[in-house]
Amino acid sequence: MEVDALLLGGGIAGLWTLDHLRRQGFRVLLAENRALGTGQTISSQGIIHGGLKYSLRGMLTPSAREIREMPLVWRECLSGQREPNLSRTLIRGHSCHLWQTSTLASQAGMLGAQLNLQVKPRPLSEAQRPEILQGTPGQVFRLDEQVLSPASLLECFLERNAPWLLKIDAEQGMEWTSTSADGAEVRLRNGDSSLRLRARCVILTAGAGNALLSRQAGHEQSMQRRPLRMVLMRGPLPVFQGHCIDGAKTRLTVTSEVLSREETVWQLGGQLAEQGAGQSEQECLQRAVAEVRATLPAIDLASVRFASYEIDRAERKSGLGLRPDTPQLLREGRTVTCWPTKLAFAPRVAELLEQMLKQELGITPTDPADWVAELSGWERPPVARSPWEEVTTWYRWEKSGLVAEPPASEPLAA
Repeated sequence: MEVDALLLGGGIAGLWTLDHLRRQGFRVLLAENRALGTGQTISSQGIIHGGLKYSLRGMLTPSAREIREMPLVWRECLSGQREPNLSRTLIRGHSCHLWQTSTLASQAGMLGAQLNLQVKPRPLSEAQRPEILQGTPGQVFRLDEQVLSPASLLECFLERNAPWLLKIDAEQGMEWTSTSADGAEVRLRNGDSSLRLRARCVILTAGAGNALLSRQAGHEQSMQRRPLRMVLMRGPLPVFQGHCIDGAKTRLTVTSEVLSREETVWQLGGQLAEQGAGQSEQECLQRAVAEVRATLPAIDLASVRFASYEIDRAERKSGLGLRPDTPQLLREGRTVTCWPTKLAFAPRVAELLEQMLKQELGITPTDPADWVAELSGWERPPVARSPWEEVTTWYRWEKSGLVAEPPASEPLAA
């Protein structure tokens, strides 16, 4: 079988690109050896950033300039006004709240955000504040950046693109058989099923898996990993999405998803997650308790349970190990390696790849409508489980410290 492009890796960059390229008429497939979104996408907090983190220093950085148009693109897709139609995606919140500490640095950071963001924070009066922020010092703002459920987003892409998605074996699912100036020949396997493909272009969108795939292709790319230890809280918590701003940093980022009438789960990111990467789970969770008490004093932790998980952000290697400002695409012959750097950048990655296929590789759409029918019997990859569904140990906070609870008999699920 011949294809214009073969995508390897079913995170948000690969799925958005698959959807985009096939709608342009390209003959394209995506292969995934685990579940869709495994790793960075399913672990994302789901915030469609418009540049807040990049504007806190008071400067319009390249990152802020590149990303500030993205919230409108996503909003139109999530409302069904634009393709891809993602209106079936669960929206956790249509805006985030920003709140400050009482430090001068915190207030200066907020000023930078107000000056440089396309979607600007709007100050709220005392009466407009959500109950959870009634006791916090400094101003409170609302920022119209949506927060979505990554699992629901992945389900939406699976529903839209199932015929073009192929599940392959975890270890030996893909073999490079030859490469040339015209493309590559690969063999895909899933159990007893086998498929030989000739791809005019191979696009690597596998996050951390890009390192191995690029090495197998003979074009090993330099990649860096920036580790995080995310914190989870679950219990009778309010639905809340927001950032605590402290100087040029987001001290704490909170996103939430409702699990039942009695229970909501929170994901905690920001500086807490970045600094937690060098700590043990106990150290990180103890700090999380202290940070929540300091920044959200209205929260009662008596019935709340805590857990954490580790995740790496995979990026193209940059000088001094700093985060790249924009989506990164690196082409070696007819193999392209992609790192989106942020969930919000996925639409931009798809556009850049279309341009590269047409302008640099001379590939034009060749897709006859029924060509994919012969793959109807191939297994499709499932959607990855949310981080809180994978946690085995939860802790409760007592005066004596953190106490581990016995493993639950059933997984926690939304």
